[in-house]
Amino acid sequence: MWQGAWKAVIEKVQEARAVARLRHLSFAGMNGVRLLGMHHDAVVFLVEQLPGARTCHAYKFRYHPHGHGPAPPPLNPRGCARAEVYVRKCTFDMFNFLASQHRRLPEAGAEDEEEDEVQLKSTRRATSLELPMAMRFRHLKRTSKEAVGVYRSAIHGRGLFCKRNIDAGEMVIEYSGTVIRSVLTDKREKFYDSKGIGCYMFRMDDFDVVDATMHGNAARFINHSCEPNCYSRVIHVEGQKHIVIFALRRILRGEELTYDYKFPIEDAGSKLPCNCGAKRCRRYLN
Repeated sequence: MWQGAWKAVIEKVQEARAVARLRHLSFAGMNGVRLLGMHHDAVVFLVEQLPGARTCHAYKFRYHPHGHGPAPPPLNPRGCARAEVYVRKCTFDMFNFLASQHRRLPEAGAEDEEEDEVQLKSTRRATSLELPMAMRFRHLKRTSKEAVGVYRSAIHGRGLFCKRNIDAGEMVIEYSGTVIRSVLTDKREKFYDSKGIGCYMFRMDDFDVVDATMHGNAARFINHSCEPNCYSRVIHVEGQKHIVIFALRRILRGEELTYDYKFPIEDAGSKLPCNCGAKRCRRYLN
């Protein structure tokens, strides 16, 4: 069978070369089995699984004995897997690397860290209660990165943690992003859901909402707690409104920052479970 198939192919090739006045090819020492690659174990392994191979009753199967081999794969109704519509199995998370277990959480600080206290005294004074609000906010831009960082959280995936001690009343970080009208929030949420992107929004007032999904900072990762150590406040600086996170009490290095989301109360069917772990946890965010 192998020899007959290749003999027909070789004759056509030789005829075509003769018409083109080319030299005939030499197939000395070659046979149909060798030309088809059937002396290679990998080729035999695959050929024995081809559709119709089970009808070769005279052939002695080496890897897939007749009647005991794997069942042929089912026919794809669309022709091939590449023609199927791709369905995402999980929500895309562009910030998944921040929750890596290899990122070291800052070690818990002690109350008497005199060396750190001296080095950071001027930094904390710039965002403390001693200066006007506008001046404190201007310093916040360059001091927040050294004060907080995003790490793996036991509350929800990842959270914002202290990298240094923070005093009570100190500005911690601004919740920044794109300011949009409140009537656009539903439209944007549907768009992000269609793309499989997690949504981060913070309502500033009845008219404006800060969308931090694509153009936000680390403040978007602050988790909710029923017993928070921070609180949010809208301030006015040079005619602009800003959402700023303040320390509710003294927070030590390595501690996770949290605030109360204050979601409106919903019916039992649409409750969001709370995972803050506080002693007086309300069990639900809404």
